[in-house]
Amino acid sequence: MTLPERNRPALPTAPLDRRDLLKLAAGGLVGVGTLGLPASGAAASTVGTGGPVTMAMHIHGSFSEGTASMDAHLDQAKRLGVDVVWWTDHDFRVAALGYRRAVGFDGQQEYENGLAWTWVPYTSGNPPLADHEFVATPHSPDEAGGALRVRVTGPVDGSAASYLLEGEAWNFTYTTSYVDTVLELDVLPELVSESAVVVVEIASSYRPASGRRPAGQYRLQYRIGAPPGHRRADSGRLGIVGVPVAGTGWQRVRMDLRADHAKLWPDTVAGDASIKQLRVGVRAVGAATAQAVVDRLRFLRDRQSAADGMALLRGLVRAYRARYPGITQYAASEISLVEHLNAFGGDGTLPTYDTTTPVKDPSVEAQRAMVSFLHRHGAVVSINHPAPGTSLARRLVTTNGLGADIIEVGTSRQVERLAEAFDVAARNAVFLTASGVSDDHAGNDWLNRATPRWVTGTWAGSRASGELCAAMAAGRAWFFDPLWWRGELDLLVDGRVPMGGVLLTRHRTVPVRVTATALPGNASLELVVGRCDRAGADVLQPANRSVTVPARDVVGGRWSTDVARGGGVYIRAMVRRYDGTVVGFSNPVWVLPARLQGQLAVPRDRRYT
Repeated sequence: MTLPERNRPALPTAPLDRRDLLKLAAGGLVGVGTLGLPASGAAASTVGTGGPVTMAMHIHGSFSEGTASMDAHLDQAKRLGVDVVWWTDHDFRVAALGYRRAVGFDGQQEYENGLAWTWVPYTSGNPPLADHEFVATPHSPDEAGGALRVRVTGPVDGSAASYLLEGEAWNFTYTTSYVDTVLELDVLPELVSESAVVVVEIASSYRPASGRRPAGQYRLQYRIGAPPGHRRADSGRLGIVGVPVAGTGWQRVRMDLRADHAKLWPDTVAGDASIKQLRVGVRAVGAATAQAVVDRLRFLRDRQSAADGMALLRGLVRAYRARYPGITQYAASEISLVEHLNAFGGDGTLPTYDTTTPVKDPSVEAQRAMVSFLHRHGAVVSINHPAPGTSLARRLVTTNGLGADIIEVGTSRQVERLAEAFDVAARNAVFLTASGVSDDHAGNDWLNRATPRWVTGTWAGSRASGELCAAMAAGRAWFFDPLWWRGELDLLVDGRVPMGGVLLTRHRTVPVRVTATALPGNASLELVVGRCDRAGADVLQPANRSVTVPARDVVGGRWSTDVARGGGVYIRAMVRRYDGTVVGFSNPVWVLPARLQGQLAVPRDRRYT
């Protein structure tokens, strides 16, 4: 309901934003009409669409190149009370497109499909002797070319020492979930005993504490020459698989990673684990010497396509539902061979690439074509981690936001830099939804990380994928930094137009109600009003003014004011900490002259008249 004018004292002139976030364009300021008054009653969704739903929208699990497991992320989401996790692993990694299939040990560096694999040596303990050489003979009878001889002698004090070579693949192109992966390695044991073994070690994913095991990164270690069996060490996070030696000739060792993980840690979801690092070498205890020749490494994966990979991911989502019943999970994707996009919802179809080399096409044309492809399959599409600056603003204005639905504005602590380009787009009636994300590849501590930790909230009717996607596409979302503030943000204009909406009206002034709950006493609410005059690509800066409201004036979680429409404005809100840091960011409402009806392409779910 509109508050009577006599109850609204005149607003003093607001100072320009002291943080240089919002620059003024020539031609004067748009106006905020009257001083806001707190509204009575408890804050709630302003359009009655149900309670807020909080979402981690850009999260990488064990199918991507980091150390995270899905388990670790879900544990963090549970701790913070996040309602929904969208799994957005890189599409080409989920498919293992262009991933390494074979290593021939022909030298320190070798190539497959033009992509490099490099061996890097690592020593642990204090061995008196540790070395390797690439040799022409002997080599596996099933593979031409050279092989690798490696040896180590243990310390005389009886301790253990290892000499391992780690494989480094171009762009981490063996790092993905080992849910469907078997390794094969041909081994010629030359000096091998229970005290001197060949080692294949996989450093895998980080997991939360489980049973008596502390949180940390898990490792699988195959010891060829050791007695058979499975055992655990290093606080239970090192799984050791003994593989006996049969004779003195070449033998093929087959390592079923998922099956062995399941035997070692039956209380975990075995497929939720990555091959983060792979090392091959030897280990010796005491004065023993371990020496062997290795050749013909193979990665045997069942998946043959993106659809196969997504089926594996969805299987892990199902496995975690009972373990984390309070969290809704969806398998989405980060489309990564163009400038990155996230695809939410739709029929789940991912692009297929006519290449064996996962190299990104950075062109705007490729990105726009991919947005169109994903839209044809019903997805809501996000522009991921854009680089702030004039070039971004120009691209958004000249391409109508690349045709996407969402743009990640909360991607760093410097949210205001990206807000400038977002405001330029808003000034030009480019209707994008701002989201906040973490892009987390680690999963070990969502709050205490140097990189972003934004969470997005949305006013959706439920946690159903379709309703969440519809709310995101309609701009019914805000984002916040959960370390400093976990409240809710919403806008209601003219008593009926919610955050994200576009009002085409003949009224010269409209009432605005801001919902901002649970503000800390030393925080402030900032209302930003920007001119929407469709200035075009020749004026790539916003024309804004802002009003700062102390938390004490936001009574019951609400604050109201009037805003002059002028030739067109958009209105959004921010929450700032005591030091001025932005910790909450709403999406805009646009208020435009009725005469523009039919002249602007306004999405149906945003349009109000």
